[in-house]
Amino acid sequence: MAQTGFSRLLASGQIGNLTMRNRIVMPPMVTQYATDTGAVSERMARYYAERAKGGVGLVIVEAASVYSPTGKAWHGGLCLDRENLVPGHSRLTEAVHYYGAKIAVQLHHGGRQVNPAAIAPQLPVAPSPIGRRGSPFVPRELTIDDIQELVESFAAAAERAKRVGYDAVELHGAHGYLLHQFLSEKTNQRTDEYGGSLENRVRFPLQVIQAVRKAVGDDYPVLIRMSAEGGYTFEEAQVFAQTWEKAGVNAIHVSVGGITPTSNASPEESPSARTQGWLVHYAEGIKQKVNVPVITVGEIRDAEFAEGVLEADKADFIALGRPLLADPEWVVKVSQGRSEDIRRCIRCEHCRNAMDNGIPTSCTVNPTLGREADLADLRPSFTPKKVMVVGGGPAGMEAARIAAFRGHKVSLYEKGEALGDGQLKLAAAAPHKGPVGWLRDFLAHELDKAGVDVHLKTEVDDAKVKREKPDVVVVATGATPIIPNLPGMAQDNVVTAHDVLAGKVDLAGKKVVVLGGRRTGCETAEFLALQGCPTTVVARSRQSGLAGGSTILHRGPLLARLARLEVEFINEHDVKEIQSKGINLVDREGKERFLEADAIVLSRGVTPSRELSDQLQGEVSELYLIGDGFEPRDIASAMLEGAVTGQRI
Repeated sequence: MAQTGFSRLLASGQIGNLTMRNRIVMPPMVTQYATDTGAVSERMARYYAERAKGGVGLVIVEAASVYSPTGKAWHGGLCLDRENLVPGHSRLTEAVHYYGAKIAVQLHHGGRQVNPAAIAPQLPVAPSPIGRRGSPFVPRELTIDDIQELVESFAAAAERAKRVGYDAVELHGAHGYLLHQFLSEKTNQRTDEYGGSLENRVRFPLQVIQAVRKAVGDDYPVLIRMSAEGGYTFEEAQVFAQTWEKAGVNAIHVSVGGITPTSNASPEESPSARTQGWLVHYAEGIKQKVNVPVITVGEIRDAEFAEGVLEADKADFIALGRPLLADPEWVVKVSQGRSEDIRRCIRCEHCRNAMDNGIPTSCTVNPTLGREADLADLRPSFTPKKVMVVGGGPAGMEAARIAAFRGHKVSLYEKGEALGDGQLKLAAAAPHKGPVGWLRDFLAHELDKAGVDVHLKTEVDDAKVKREKPDVVVVATGATPIIPNLPGMAQDNVVTAHDVLAGKVDLAGKKVVVLGGRRTGCETAEFLALQGCPTTVVARSRQSGLAGGSTILHRGPLLARLARLEVEFINEHDVKEIQSKGINLVDREGKERFLEADAIVLSRGVTPSRELSDQLQGEVSELYLIGDGFEPRDIASAMLEGAVTGQRI
């Protein structure tokens, strides 16, 4: 790999006797790509191989349960607790080694933090019978015999890992899972030798390390992932790290969280607003106390930043999680001086939301994630065609990009003043969501590279299509706001949330009522409140439906910010009449109330724009309708449809 100014990041690195081609680590991230028996699937092998092909130094495979059924935390979770799973793991290590990367596997037991449905009819187990917040399940307290059996299970899984070709193992001691649960007094209230004092709480993880070391031998690398905070202090975490080192751990992978409290994140902070490297100081503090290599993680996006972390000796290795989901070629592009070509993670948490809902991981900006076998290879077309794409949103741009790279002659028409002038622009305008604009920038850059002929401020009708005589038309005309038929809608004080976010109307300082309490309505309310507008959100749904459509890690912070901004919510009310000085509402019992307002902002959803598609039915031999024009959904759905369409042409 040619180095391009990143002499530390791209230099080889050492963990124990294991040498890696660079200092970039792919950390374990649960995908739920395993089979229902916990075996490695071909989908999983291809996913990891693609990141190895992209140049990463060390791939750490996601949490693999060492003890079924109680340790398996998810449906589609990986396991390494049985001999019949060995062939699949062997296939995985071969696939990663083929591309020159090293590979480790994370050994895991979920403890109380499992999906109970994944282990039913068994109950979760834990150090103490203390359930997770919000869960009705109380875990069974582990007995001494149980603990010793689990120690042996970790060791047996480590021995299998070494035998099938993994270059190292990592013990999952973070994020609220079983080893972490023993470390925290919040989850460990035992009165025997495994609870109480710090020395007792560390006993089970220490026994696991010692048993694993005995099983794999002195020369085999053993890593541990730990939370620097999470139900204990950072000072205690430093002591834990020193204990792991003395027990023979070869590297420490520093994360945070899993058990409250932690001091690192504000309840108002959405993931997309986090500062780059927001966890690096934890790794730096651990590194000051140990002599083994330290891996850092935490919203590291840019090679320049990563290089600076290594230069400042704050860590020895850089873990890139979601950036490698978004772009498996991150390392190759950096090494070739092509950082501008990187498809950046926008921290929308779509990948995490899928996992939380029991769905295999996918990515908003990278539709090939988990679909590498179908979409990763852009095969040239045997019969290049003239392709006309109408609409410069995510679906249209992705379809145009893929089709052009495959050799088709592609023209894209957008009625707005710029690419991404519709939903992408609106999404990026909402507070804390600026990174959405990175997707627009990437797609525009790619269209330019691919030679797509872009026509801005250009309306397209069926007559224009007939004049152009394309072989293929892709209609990606998006959606328009729903304008409900409400009494008083003709008032001059009625505007749409789309116009507000697009900057087409100025309501600064005015008293505003937003009709609609889902994601767009709540984001528009925050946008207005930050402009000094006293704002009320009126929703027909119950309070539980507020900010619906937001991912879990975005919804809570959004609602917290709205509370601080004193945005008022009126749930389970509908509109009776809009007036020049406000709005009449009615609740489910028919009781009315009047709200004074200078402006009424509509956020009642969107409806597909299908006029052109309808006009072209039967007029074009190859016609596709994609994105919100087909059915309004999210950016991820639009990107996937664009990618699939670009491959099908």
